[in-house]
Order: sequence, then structure tokens, then C-alpha cells
Amino acid sequence: MPKNLKIDFSDAKQDRSQKTLDDLLQAAYEIVEAANTKSFTSRSLASKAGYSLGTLSQRLGSVEDVFFWAIQKGREIKLNDYAKAVSQFDPQLSVRDFVENFVERAFSFIGIVGPPVMRFYDERFTKKYGLTTDYFDYTNVVADAYFEMHTRNETNTFRILSQDEIRLIFKASLSLLERPFAAQDPIAGSEEHRRITVTAITGMLAK
Repeated sequence: MPKNLKIDFSDAKQDRSQKTLDDLLQAAYEIVEAANTKSFTSRSLASKAGYSLGTLSQRLGSVEDVFFWAIQKGREIKLNDYAKAVSQFDPQLSVRDFVENFVERAFSFIGIVGPPVMRFYDERFTKKYGLTTDYFDYTNVVADAYFEMHTRNETNTFRILSQDEIRLIFKASLSLLERPFAAQDPIAGSEEHRRITVTAITGMLAK
């Protein structure tokens, strides 16, 4: 299944039905942003959107897919914001400065999303659809911003890399940053986790 989920909703082309779908998607997004996976239910969605459970069961193809969509949407918004910040990174700062900033922002992002939300998505999405070929492609938006930025840096500390190399490095960085949280590793979020991650990513990006 592609990362851009298409939510199945009967008669969504009709104005009234489209509004109902939009209301449900917005409600799901707000529930996900609260990062309480116990609320990822049909009842919570219906209550938040102001519709009956009957409306959901009759018109919505999969409530679970709505929450998958909302998780992807929130991730997309936050990563697009970060990609913008990467593209504006000060050319007078070193690769080490960049990595420390990158790791700090990633930890902050995970703190907002919450490891339970990450586990919900990992476990439920892969159980339903498998590990799709584009599963980790969400890092590309940041990797592509880095590709454009790193050649403009004036500190001579950034290793010049191809776009393909950078995309692979950022996917590897994802394992260093996120997986300890998703796996409930005791090291997750600690100073040691920060140190290991900063050192490893700096090693991949620096001259």
C-alpha cells in the first residue's frame, strides 16, 4: 500500500459526503496529535467529529486506515517544516553543528509524537499491509533538502555526497534515532543515545 493513503468513503464525491469525510479526517488528525493511542477508536473518532457510530460503520471503509492517514499527515507536516529549516541552515556552521541540531529536533519530534504512536503505526500498518517498499521514504523530504544545502556550506566540513547516498544515510540515521524509542530500548532518549547518534551520523556526513 502506498504511503499516501486513500481513504475509502462511499459517495465522497457528493458535497455533503465530502464534508463528512473531511470532518472525520480532521478529527482523526487531532486525536493522533494528542498522542494517546487508546483514543484511536471508532467511538473516539465519531465523538470528536460529531457523527454517529452508524455513519462511520456505513460509510467509512476502515477506521484504522483513517488513523494511519492521520499519523502520516502529522509526520509529513512536521518533516516538511524541518526540511525548510534544513534548507535555511547557516552556511557558516559546521557539519557537527548541523548533526547536533538534527538529532535534537528529531528527539523533540519523537517526544511530541510519542513512542506509543510509533509502535501503533509500526505494528498495525505492517500487520495489515506488510513492509511496503516506500515505508521509510518519508525521510526523503529532509534528505533532499540536505542535498541542496550541503554544497552551499562554507566550512569545508561537509562531505560532498550524491542524492542517492544522502537518502540512504538519512534512512540509516532513522534507525539510530527512532528505533530505540519504537523498540522500548532503555537507552532511548538518554544522553548516551544522543552521543552515539551524533557521533555516528557525523561520521557519515563529515569529511
